[in-house]
Amino acid sequence: MRAVWLAIVFTVGLIFAPAGAQAAPGHVYLLKGLANVFSTGLDNYAAELTRRRIPVTVANHTEAASLANEAARLYKAGKGPIVIVGHSLGGAASTQMAEIMQRQGAKVALIVNYGPPGNQVIPGNVARVVNYYGVVGGIAVRGPGSRASITNVNLGSDPAINHFNMEKSPRLQAKTMGQILSVLRGGHRGPKVARTPQQHSASAGVAQ
Repeated sequence: MRAVWLAIVFTVGLIFAPAGAQAAPGHVYLLKGLANVFSTGLDNYAAELTRRRIPVTVANHTEAASLANEAARLYKAGKGPIVIVGHSLGGAASTQMAEIMQRQGAKVALIVNYGPPGNQVIPGNVARVVNYYGVVGGIAVRGPGSRASITNVNLGSDPAINHFNMEKSPRLQAKTMGQILSVLRGGHRGPKVARTPQQHSASAGVAQ
């Protein structure tokens, strides 16, 4: 009888356990820019994700290649979705990561970039991209075979936001964190890769 009672208590505990009690699926990569000096806002993401027991890696943009290999292994081991957030040169590195992962048959569920230098051509293994840019930074466009949902958000008209603080904006951080959690909770692993090349395109976004 005692064994039955313990089994009931254990089952009830699982049902009513808080959301953060069990580790979430997936892995989030946070890529910093030059010398890690101007991308400290990404540390806020790392702290919040760690608090929620979500696997997270914070690294410099120069480590993109090795991180891509790691992320591809995780994806193929069933430990996706993979999310990448990059600031400045880290934004360019996020695209580099996705390209390397595509060659290994791995997908990226979400990329969020803050002020990547130059236009980013998104490969066909990426499901969604949110790209913030201003006076510095380019837009994201679809590459061959891509069906990614792309939102480019021009922050140039906001005098309070510039290239060096956009990833620190509490408003944008809250928005991005919501998008990350939505992807991880949904367990979305990536898009179906198109078999035929498509023209480069992107949907314009407006900061809210």
